[in-house]
Amino acid sequence: MQELKDEIKLRFEQFTSTWQPELQAVVTQLAASEPVFFDSYLRLVSLNVWRVDILSQIFSSESLAFFLEGQNDALVSHVLARMGAWRSALKSLRSLLENVVFSLYFKDHPVELRLWGQGKFKPGFSSTIEYLRRHPNLDGVSDSLAGLDIFVHEYSTLSKAVHGSSPFQMTAGTGSTSLWTASTQSLGKWHTREKQVILATNLVLMAFFRENLQGAKHPQLRKAISFAVPNAKHADVKAKLGIALSPAP
Repeated sequence: MQELKDEIKLRFEQFTSTWQPELQAVVTQLAASEPVFFDSYLRLVSLNVWRVDILSQIFSSESLAFFLEGQNDALVSHVLARMGAWRSALKSLRSLLENVVFSLYFKDHPVELRLWGQGKFKPGFSSTIEYLRRHPNLDGVSDSLAGLDIFVHEYSTLSKAVHGSSPFQMTAGTGSTSLWTASTQSLGKWHTREKQVILATNLVLMAFFRENLQGAKHPQLRKAISFAVPNAKHADVKAKLGIALSPAP
């Protein structure tokens, strides 16, 4: 046994000495795509401003913790993408979607939140989306404007990454393990998914809490949202939610 353990220890040291420089090489190659990652970071800023300026004033600390975890998931996805760990980055985006909808659900359900803390309740993503669709705060707001159609579509797409469907496998076609890769094709796929997830998050929060953003209220938050919501949607947001966003440069 000791001989086998010593051999495995040697392989462990060899593995460690291999993956660290490989990671640095991928990070260096992906540095050429810094504008894409900066574009991502611009969108992520909106999550922090939402949490600090609005949600911390409305949510209980327990339900706010779900949103904070979702914000953390978004940052983890960003960092993993910069490392070329694409499937894990996509899995973190799926977790962000879950935590956002659960934060909204548990805001209204303190009893279920207590049961969840005791391990006696587990919310489902689909049933929570249906609850949000019926929520009076979204009365008269279409699924498209509230971002719920994006939530459903992206959750379905990202679930394929979670369950290892072939388009999202890191090892597909390699014949070996693959922790990270500087694939620009994978970068483009992740960037598209991330844009949609952050857009959906901002849309549903604007629809739920539009009264907090109407008129001249919270100008810094509205500016941050403008980086995440395409200019083409600004007129619809203004007409139907009464929120004036600034055109993103």
